[in-house]
Amino acid sequence: MDKTFVLPVPAELRAVCVVAAPLSLPVGLGSGALALVELVTAGVPPLPWLIGPSAHCPRCVPGGLDIDSGLVRRMRAADFHLRVSAVGGPRWPPRHLTEAAALAFVLAEETGGILLDAVTGDVEPWSGPPEPFDDGPGEFAAAEWIGVVSVPEDRGRGWTLTTAGLAVLGLPELRVTRIPEELRRPWSDVLSGLAQHLLLEQWADLEAAPASAFREIPAEVGLTAAEVGRATAGCPHRRGAALLALRLDPGTPGGPPTLLSVVAPAPRGPARRTGSWREDVVTELAW
Repeated sequence: MDKTFVLPVPAELRAVCVVAAPLSLPVGLGSGALALVELVTAGVPPLPWLIGPSAHCPRCVPGGLDIDSGLVRRMRAADFHLRVSAVGGPRWPPRHLTEAAALAFVLAEETGGILLDAVTGDVEPWSGPPEPFDDGPGEFAAAEWIGVVSVPEDRGRGWTLTTAGLAVLGLPELRVTRIPEELRRPWSDVLSGLAQHLLLEQWADLEAAPASAFREIPAEVGLTAAEVGRATAGCPHRRGAALLALRLDPGTPGGPPTLLSVVAPAPRGPARRTGSWREDVVTELAW
């Protein structure tokens, strides 16, 4: 029997957005729909543990909060911010995502604030209020809701890539280490595709057994290029497949409590690789 992990099914999940440095307070704060909104007066707005001066992500606060940019100066100087949160469960659809995002978008427009996804660190991540997930899980594209942050490793050993936002959907964040610079972007796509694969399996399992308190997931996952394409709005018809192994690891202080590290699977039969395992994966899935 193949190795598996047993993961708890969270009873409650929370999506959080921030309207940073608003120019005014919304009317009716604390009542009605605005009961989801909290006034934060602690200077720099609450942002994810991954955002810092050495972290890199495509849509994050530029350079991290230690960089002296106009955007960061405005946030640091603000007297208050608005934190918008919504609670949901681990089953499809993840209404808490769109509920928090849509309200935060409207508040940013109304107050002149800076819209941030407080989980992924994305700045102005939506061009309009996100629509609810009215169809099946097939409409979900993980890269629209889950970020990938890369941090340089010591002694030039490459980059550590970690998802930001998968925990808001009920699974541990994914991590892969020692990624060369030229593979950083395609490996971000691979992690998005793997996140989507794991989420679709979770939603299917919980639809079949809604009262489950634990789930068993395989320690090896077969991922296809088509899945990566669907997760990233790339080409969903590419052919290619790769086997990825998962290892459950403890998180770092101040970060997620657990992580699913992506590692090379155990060898099967004669070696057929032409490059490193990390290169082979992106050749099959993302190039």
